Amino acid sequence: MYISKQKPKQKRDSDYNTVFIVDPVKGERLHLAKLLKQEMFLMMTFERIEDCLKQNNPIKPDLVIFVLRKDKNGLNQLKNIKKYFKSLHFIILMTSDVSELNIDELKESGFTSIYKANNQDMVKNFIYTLMPECQVTNAEEPSLETK
Repeated sequence: MYISKQKPKQKRDSDYNTVFIVDPVKGERLHLAKLLKQEMFLMMTFERIEDCLKQNNPIKPDLVIFVLRKDKNGLNQLKNIKKYFKSLHFIILMTSDVSELNIDELKESGFTSIYKANNQDMVKNFIYTLMPECQVTNAEEPSLETK
C-alpha cells in the first residue's frame, strides 16, 4: 500500500480576509501591518504592486492598501494594473510626499472599489466599511474581569 508523505494543501480559513500592503518603505510598511495585525486578516506586505498582483501568486487579496510615495510608488503603477485586478478593493494611503490624488481619474480607468485615505486611522475605517466582518466586537474581545 502506497502512503503519500505529502502534506495536504492548506485551505485558507474563511474567517480571515487577505490584506496586501504595498509600500516601498519597509519600516512604514511594517508599522501599518502591526497596526492592523490584531484584526482578522491574513496580512502580507510588498515593496511593489507588481509583486503582489502576479498571476502565479497562490494567495489572492481581498483588499490592497497602496501607499503613495513620490518617485517610489506612483499612480502610473496603478494605471498599469490589468483589468481583472481593478475589481479588488483598493485603499490609497496618502503620505506627506504626495498631496494630491484625483480618485475619479482612477475610477474612470476601471477601478470599481477604490478609496483615498489621508492617514492610517482612515485606512482602518475604510477596511471596516468594506469588510465589516473583520471588525472585532466587544463580545469577541477577551474579558479582563477578575474573579
